[in-house]
Amino acid sequence: MFEIWDKNKIGLLENHDIEQWFDVLNYKLEEDRDISLNDPDYLIKQKQIKIDYVNYLKGCPNDSNFYKYYIYRDHYKIVSLCRINIIDGKYILEGLQTHKDFYKNGYAIKLIDHMLSSLYSDGINVIHSEVRVWNEASNQLHKKLGFIQYKDEGNNHLYKIDIETYKRKKLFNEWAKNYNQAVLNAYHLNQYPFAGYFDIRFEIMNIIKKNNVSKILDMGIGSGEMVFPLYELGYEITGVDLSQKMIDIAKTKMPNIKIILSTFDEAIELMTEKFDVIMFNYAIHHMTYDKQIKLLQSCDHLLNKNGLIIIGDVSTKSTNQMKQQEAIYKDIWDDEEYYPIFEIYGQSKLKDMYDMDYKSMTDISGIIILKNKGIKYNL
Repeated sequence: MFEIWDKNKIGLLENHDIEQWFDVLNYKLEEDRDISLNDPDYLIKQKQIKIDYVNYLKGCPNDSNFYKYYIYRDHYKIVSLCRINIIDGKYILEGLQTHKDFYKNGYAIKLIDHMLSSLYSDGINVIHSEVRVWNEASNQLHKKLGFIQYKDEGNNHLYKIDIETYKRKKLFNEWAKNYNQAVLNAYHLNQYPFAGYFDIRFEIMNIIKKNNVSKILDMGIGSGEMVFPLYELGYEITGVDLSQKMIDIAKTKMPNIKIILSTFDEAIELMTEKFDVIMFNYAIHHMTYDKQIKLLQSCDHLLNKNGLIIIGDVSTKSTNQMKQQEAIYKDIWDDEEYYPIFEIYGQSKLKDMYDMDYKSMTDISGIIILKNKGIKYNL
């Protein structure tokens, strides 16, 4: 059971709650203060630790840095907890601990998962954390959850996590096993969101075969379903995805492809080789339109002179057409997606970098093609 304790709620803490909170943290608090069970003053020091901690908890409502405490219970017993403080405008994860009798039961992961969802609902997207270099268990947990180590400072590793990326990774890891069947079912029913999926795949193959293409970068390769026919034809494929489970499925079908486990922005920043085609198939819509446009601008340095960017997705030529489709599918429409709209691209800075074309595949799906100015290609 997950609970959130804000300043108002924590001000109502009762003694039995305080005892449970301290019981979770007591072991590590002693360790952090270098107290040994053999210390002759052990009981005195332990008593002082408890007084300090109780005073800290009671002072949280008046602490300008304190944001919220998060706790996880098992049958009413607190087994894991942490807090978020705000320091210099950053949201900092602190005090993450699991009761020593409940180690290795996954409670910390459950706690952090719920906490990140709650923070995202609060409009917070980036969380920072500091971990002692010698705390191997905590360092491994941070990496497992998707925190990125970006700096070392003294005896601490500094981490941060983008919650939106975390949510997407979790979604696709959970969806990986059944993703291809879900695509197939929606396609056969001609239903949002995958109506036109295989029409798009066929059309992309058609465009690629008509042009002088050998190297393909598939951004959001997923399970590899979209690019697999091109792999079988001998094209050189590089795939980018943030879901390890999706990548594992793709690799079973295409063992010789190059895979990069990364977000789009990180992959583009790190890569130096150029490609004939950069594909985004049912992938770019997880980003806002501003982020889509910036991402497509940044792809320019990875594109060969005669190269193409191909975007196949839930897509329409105009904003009004997209609104019409949203009304048709209002009961199942995903409000957190930003489906590519040719009109929005055409009114952006992309028009200064690329010539653009649009090809409708169904009422709710289409292909947007971007190419360097003045370069001819075959549709």
